[in-house]
Amino acid sequence: MLPAALRRWLRRPKRSDPRLLSQFFFADERVTRVVSEINGLDAELDPQQYLVLLNQLHLSQAHLLAILERIMEECIPTQRHSRDYLVKFPEELLVDNLGNHMLFAAECLLAGTFLDVEEVDGAQLRPQARNLLCSLELVRTVLREQSLSQPSSYPEPVRAVLVQFDRLFAEFELSYVSSLVVVKSPEEIYRQQEIIVLFCETVERALHLGYLTQEMIDGYEPLLMFTIPRLAIISGLLIYPEGPLSLEQSPEQMSRIFSPFYNLLKKIRDLLRVLSEEELCLLERSLCTAESGDSCGPVTPPAWGAAMPRVDPPAPWGLLEVPRATPLPPTCMAWLGGPPCHPGAVDDLGTNRQWGPQPPGSSPALNATLGACCSELRSRYSSTKDMLHTLFVCISGVADQLQTNFASDLRSILKTVFKIVASQAEPSEEPGASQEEAGDPCAADAPHVADCPLCSSPAEAAGLRRAAGTCRLPEWVPDSTCSQCSACRSPFTLLRRRHHCRSCGKIFCARCSPHTASLPHYGQLKPVRVCTHCYAAHLSPAPRHARAQ
Repeated sequence: MLPAALRRWLRRPKRSDPRLLSQFFFADERVTRVVSEINGLDAELDPQQYLVLLNQLHLSQAHLLAILERIMEECIPTQRHSRDYLVKFPEELLVDNLGNHMLFAAECLLAGTFLDVEEVDGAQLRPQARNLLCSLELVRTVLREQSLSQPSSYPEPVRAVLVQFDRLFAEFELSYVSSLVVVKSPEEIYRQQEIIVLFCETVERALHLGYLTQEMIDGYEPLLMFTIPRLAIISGLLIYPEGPLSLEQSPEQMSRIFSPFYNLLKKIRDLLRVLSEEELCLLERSLCTAESGDSCGPVTPPAWGAAMPRVDPPAPWGLLEVPRATPLPPTCMAWLGGPPCHPGAVDDLGTNRQWGPQPPGSSPALNATLGACCSELRSRYSSTKDMLHTLFVCISGVADQLQTNFASDLRSILKTVFKIVASQAEPSEEPGASQEEAGDPCAADAPHVADCPLCSSPAEAAGLRRAAGTCRLPEWVPDSTCSQCSACRSPFTLLRRRHHCRSCGKIFCARCSPHTASLPHYGQLKPVRVCTHCYAAHLSPAPRHARAQ
């Protein structure tokens, strides 16, 4: 009978074996080898080599966890522990190697080292860390044995240890992160969702009034990171006073993003209520065009600001300089219950909202009292220009402090807003496309473009051909493996997001994947996002024409 070591050597999978268990075997072997080298090295005699081995251990463990994650997705996809708690974490913690950090933290806790946690919290986390590491060792042992016997199947014992490890990992991750940072409560998450809705309504209103253009949003202009929060403060206080910025509630009931500015927001709201329509439009336009400096001086608006002819100030005045209004402003009249100067001029988006709170009834005495309040507020400033400048500074100050004090929350909110309001460019239709008869969308073979990065080889081009009856889905490129656009090679950032082409599975930026088309051979009867290359080279006119219909 052959010795056990020889049997294991004969059953070793090949390195070229694409099965996940085979890949796990060699990744696990790599981790074991690096750990053995570290244990046999004297760190005091050779500190440089010790640091090199630590870096290799970090990379090999990250690779092992990535393969283990893919195994769990393939083996126990419906039995995974819920990861809904991740929405409570700050955005800067949601990195690709968070799992590797968690295992490193567990090893430190088990060794008696407390990293960034109090000693009391560390003592409470130590049992969880011990259970997690023991479960990981059991998973490695079971999967290693399975890879040597039947690397293409997952028996019930394998599934059981994977389910247990997944549960222990999720519980430790939530407990450890909760001891480091303050995680969001369900109420705070709901309040931030309300702020996302407010920001989206603000963008829609700004597009309608011409403050912004869809091209700026689709291009993720950096200026919008400042413009949208500034305009949202006006919308939340004046246009949608019952929303997340409602000052009728206590500061504790507001989102923690805006609650520190509760008293200042009240003063801003009172001043906004006495503005006329023209003054409000000038203020909003100044918030869109000026980032810093003296906002009262003449400012040349960008080209997109010219789309607002009705709010252009008279020639003698600067951007924020308007004549001192003698009669009561129309906005103040709307606040008092009277008819606005131009019905619907402020909010023409299909709603019946009016500026400011609407009293159930009005009387001459009430109108006179509120009118005196408006006049008293305006009399505190030497000119309308001075009042608008004060509003500009206060609103900009609140919005810009959000970038500093709540940078993570604001990035997450704006990221969601851009995802909602960004549009897809309409695909250019060929002149005779509407005259073509609907034929078999999968009949024509796709050409091979020699200088195209997506058709780097004839075999890859052949894989993209749409032959009749083809139904195998393209290989979906993981987000973590792609840091730049597959076409233009632009690096992905917070504003330049990743988009998968449903035809080839590769990742592109928004500019390189603006088209939509139906893919019947993949079961996609409705138009879906495709890259420019697939749209032009690998799709016949029939599925392109489906977008227009």
